[in-house]
Amino acid sequence: MKITEQYTIEELKRGVRNPFFEKLNKKTEVAVRHEDYKIFAEIAEKNGTRPEVIMNRCLASYAKKLKEHGD
Repeated sequence: MKITEQYTIEELKRGVRNPFFEKLNKKTEVAVRHEDYKIFAEIAEKNGTRPEVIMNRCLASYAKKLKEHGD
């Protein structure tokens, strides 16, 4: 596999592993209240994605804000 090779949406949907996942990400587990998860699930359904994708985007957005403000 070449590093410059790009994946299609269909390949990604089938679960092609990102060879850089471990270098770029920290896998963790967080407990989420059922009520909060329901909110993420509703937003995800409207956007045609999974709740975990929405939660990851929210977390990344908040981390960026924290970094900008130095908190």
